[in-house]
Amino acid sequence: MAGILKLSSIVTKHPSLSLKSLRLPLASTRKIHFTVDGQNQAKPGENISRDYPVIDHTYDAVVVGAGGAGLRAAFGLVAEGFKTAVITKLFPTRSHTVAAQGGINAALGNMEEDDWHWHM
Repeated sequence: MAGILKLSSIVTKHPSLSLKSLRLPLASTRKIHFTVDGQNQAKPGENISRDYPVIDHTYDAVVVGAGGAGLRAAFGLVAEGFKTAVITKLFPTRSHTVAAQGGINAALGNMEEDDWHWHM
C-alpha cells in the first residue's frame, strides 16, 4: 500500500513520467484494473425492464462495504488477479473507518484495567 501511495505522489509531481522510466520494483506482475463505471465489458440487460436501463456486469468477487476491512479485502483480491467490485451505501469519501474512530478508540478507565494491546 505504501508503494502505491509513493508511486501516486511521484506521478502527480511529474505527470510526463511513464512507469517504465521510473524503474521501480513492482510487487506483482498482475495488472490492476480500475474502472469507475465498468463500461468496457458492461452490456445492457435485454429482458429485465422496459422502464429502467439495467446494465449487466461480470465480476469474480464483490466486496460489500468500503470501510477499512472492505477496502483491504478488495486490494487483496485485486492483487491476486480477481476482477473485484466494491459496493457501499455511502458516498466514497464517507465510507471509511476514520468516520467511526470516535467510538472505536474509547478506553473506559472506570471498568477494569486497560491495556493498549486491546485497542489495536
